[in-house]
This record gives sequence, structure tokens and C-alpha cells, in this order.
Amino acid sequence: MLSLLSMRNISLALSLLLLAGCAEFTTGWNGYSDRYNAPYAQSDFDELLTFGANMANIPPSSRAKVCRTLLKSQKDSHGTGVQLHLMVGRLFSDTCGDIPRILDGVDSIPPGSLSDERMRKLVAIHTEALKRLYNVPRKSGSLERKQKTVQSVPESKDSTGSKENETRLLREKLEAIRSMEKHLDESSDAK
Repeated sequence: MLSLLSMRNISLALSLLLLAGCAEFTTGWNGYSDRYNAPYAQSDFDELLTFGANMANIPPSSRAKVCRTLLKSQKDSHGTGVQLHLMVGRLFSDTCGDIPRILDGVDSIPPGSLSDERMRKLVAIHTEALKRLYNVPRKSGSLERKQKTVQSVPESKDSTGSKENETRLLREKLEAIRSMEKHLDESSDAK
């Protein structure tokens, strides 16, 4: 009788240990691990490097689909992994969201969660790349506005086509072009 009772206790103890060990892997309400529910929740260096390489090798339509999934994941969870995946994904596709919002999300990551030196370097590189990417359209937009200004310099109304008016217009245009070049040189030197 004693051996039967002790065997029951041992089997009960082993069952409880087995259940406790499995509980770590089934944290979701439906019995699946969070790892499978949120594929972009992981934020280690190798995962982000692999994700970036995969994004580089898929067509733009597939990139857009991945970005939509990431943005949906971001709504459900504001985890570090999703923010970092959006940061990497935005370098490959505009559909991964607004750059300022992504940069704000990356800036809000607690410093302790990026303990790997390689990860901190990767985040620093991608952050700077996103900042440059964000500034490029504004530069080209201001250049286009300046070119339109130069093109809209009033032309001579003199129907005789006098050489003096033509020379004056060419000088004005040349001065406007020089002014644009100087401004572009100053703005590139400021960075």
C-alpha cells in the first residue's frame, strides 16, 4: 500500500513539474506561444539582420504586405521588436509608416532593452539613414520651387527681340542659378 501511495505522489509531482515547464511555452490564452502570435516581437541582432536581408530580396509588393503586417502588429503591441522591424522595413518601403513616427518609437525604446553592442550600432546606423531619407524629399522639393521661380522670371515684352533685354534676362537667370548653387552648397556644408 505504501509503495502504491508513494508512486502516486511521485507521478503527481512529475505531472506538476511537467505542467509547470510547459506553462512557459503556452503563455497565450489559446495555448500558443506569443512568439508565434507576434512574429516581429523578437528584437535580437540576428533576427533584424535576417529581416533586412529578406526585405532586400523580395519584390516591392511583398514588402508592402510585410509593412502592413508590421503596422497591424504595432497597433496590437508597442513592443521593442515591432518598432525595430518597422525601422528596418522603412528603409525598403514607404508603406512601413511615417519616418518621424518610427524615429519617435525607436527613441522611446528603453536603453536597457538594447544590451547588445551590435544592436545599438545597428539602431544608430538605421536611425541616421532614416533621418537622411526623411530630409531628401524636402531638399528636392525646395530645389523644384527655386527652379520654378527661375523659370517664371518675366520675359521681355519687347516684340523687336532687342539684344539688351535678352542679355538682361540671361544675367538674371544666371544670378538666380548662382544663388541656388550657393544655397545648396551652404545647406550641404551645414550637415
